[in-house]
Amino acid sequence: MLAMAFTSCRHKTDLSSLKQVSFANDIQPIIASNCAMSGCHSTGSSGGEHELFPLTTYEEVIDEGHVKAGDAHGSKFYQVISNHTLEDVMPPSPYPPLSDDQIKLIYLWIEQGAQNN
Repeated sequence: MLAMAFTSCRHKTDLSSLKQVSFANDIQPIIASNCAMSGCHSTGSSGGEHELFPLTTYEEVIDEGHVKAGDAHGSKFYQVISNHTLEDVMPPSPYPPLSDDQIKLIYLWIEQGAQNN
């Protein structure tokens, strides 16, 4: 139910009372285990029919406009992991989608400024 609030709400919510989400401790492990697996968004990825780009470092996640700090809903990265009706939903089938808790952490990290912490 809380995930629904994060994904459907378009107005700014006060997140100051929540813990600061860490890229190194919270976000990078999610990306490493779900996005940067062999053949997907790892260094040296070749996309085949889809153009893939690496997501193994903070710089790669932030570069190319994948993440708009402070604007999860305007961030392509958040859009493709949270909206399972998009054509380019990630991770793609047959891989399981991210859990609601993982999506919430990514949402919070982006809304908190997508810091390299």
